[in-house]
Amino acid sequence: MRHLRDSTGHKIEAQPYFRALRDRRHDKAPAVRERRKHFDWIFRTLKKSHIKRKSLYLAWDFTVASERNLSERALHIRNDALAQLGDRTPGDNVVQGSAPPFQVGQVTDFAPCGSNGCQAGESDRLLRRVAGTYTVPCYLDQPGCPPGSKFLHSPSSNPLPTRLPGNTMQASFVCNIPRGAATQPGRPLLYGHGLFGSADEVDSSSRVDLAAEHDFVMCATDWVGMAEGDVPNAIGVLQDLSRFSSIPDRMQQAYVNFIYLGRLLDNDSGFLASPAFRLSGAPLVDSSHLYYNGGSQGGIEGGALTALSPDFTRAALGVPGMNYSIMLPRSVDFDEFAAVLYPSYPDELERPLILSLVQTLWDRGDANGYAHHMTSDPLPHTPPHQVILDEAFGDHQVPNAATEVEARTIGAQLREPALDPGRSTAEIPFFGIPRIQRFPFSGSMLEVWDVGPLRTENGVVKGTPPPPITNTPNRPGVDPHGPDASEQVTARTQISEFLQPNGLSRIIDVCGPSPCYLDGYTGPGP
Repeated sequence: MRHLRDSTGHKIEAQPYFRALRDRRHDKAPAVRERRKHFDWIFRTLKKSHIKRKSLYLAWDFTVASERNLSERALHIRNDALAQLGDRTPGDNVVQGSAPPFQVGQVTDFAPCGSNGCQAGESDRLLRRVAGTYTVPCYLDQPGCPPGSKFLHSPSSNPLPTRLPGNTMQASFVCNIPRGAATQPGRPLLYGHGLFGSADEVDSSSRVDLAAEHDFVMCATDWVGMAEGDVPNAIGVLQDLSRFSSIPDRMQQAYVNFIYLGRLLDNDSGFLASPAFRLSGAPLVDSSHLYYNGGSQGGIEGGALTALSPDFTRAALGVPGMNYSIMLPRSVDFDEFAAVLYPSYPDELERPLILSLVQTLWDRGDANGYAHHMTSDPLPHTPPHQVILDEAFGDHQVPNAATEVEARTIGAQLREPALDPGRSTAEIPFFGIPRIQRFPFSGSMLEVWDVGPLRTENGVVKGTPPPPITNTPNRPGVDPHGPDASEQVTARTQISEFLQPNGLSRIIDVCGPSPCYLDGYTGPGP
């Protein structure tokens, strides 16, 4: 950092310790004496790039994690789990071996709605709901992979997780089969739920609408590690962050759980072997291609799953982002967790450092650790992927900054016009993100949806301001994280057109010459 000036234009002087290091001043303070040799190396390195020592306000070096360090644990357990099914060559576009063992629990058949509307047990959208469990190899240090368990490394120097002999967990699943699948087998779609939620969120109206309108068989499981059952462990972790590894380790177990659920859908020896997924003997699922859709946490963690999945190549991620250490202080969702964390760590100067430190572990259970390999440069034995990122402008829960960093990282292109003129306060809105030139488009896309500026209509508060530039959440007005793109008929059509086999998949423009609007907003007046 060089030549810094304050708002009046006056030069800002470096802090005393750094000045002592920079200017070779004699200083007996241990903080200076112990760091002088290292900082001399930093200054020599900068000099090679023609950066003068005297010009510096602050300089530092840092170490980045390697691809291996970030991904080797998840890849190891993924490959080992698939090998147990008989597939030792994932990513070759061939689903080999057997499907995981599963048990169908509750099957609910829906009758068509009558002339008096839809009553209990009736649905014009769904044909059947199937819930049950399936068996997944467990790579954590407690039998059954309960909340609070973490990777077992035996010996302790082994960086790869070790599985206790025969250790498995029972993962739950919920599948909604649309009524149209009785005529044409539905496309299998994995669904990822929101923050500390559960697989039951697949029953929400917007998910059922997507399934029914576009003939998707939508199946969900819990994002163990950050699912409803993990809340007590998360509270304990916030009180003692030395236990933090239990969260990202169990999240990596969740990636295996989702991959196994996918194998139940795209392997004919899986769900199709059960009468629950057939009607009069005919299949209700088209097992030829698999896809992913997730929102909020399901959009965040869905990015990591996408980079790791050998079985689907297209994912629609709603209100996503990456890097939890950046997202948490900028999210209203963090309020209730901060109430637990901050009393345990009261020093405000320590908190950003603490979040940055835990992020080095969290990267392995966060899209942040996998984004470079999500689309291009795929991980070993993994195909490249294409992704739609749907951002809600001014999102109160997932900050736009985290969504746009992800878009830049994966090489997504921006749908324009993204916003009305003057709506963004950024000097260069969507900096560094290339623009889509024409539709239909093939590739990965960032699309922005807007509830409009903060305003009052007929006594009702509507819209939301642009996201703050400070490390704080957006709070006023309507949270666009709620009426997001998944609730728009046009956006669901766009997702359907994208989640198609090779040769048929395309991204279409569904907003015309205007930005994409939410919550009834139709744009600025004349």
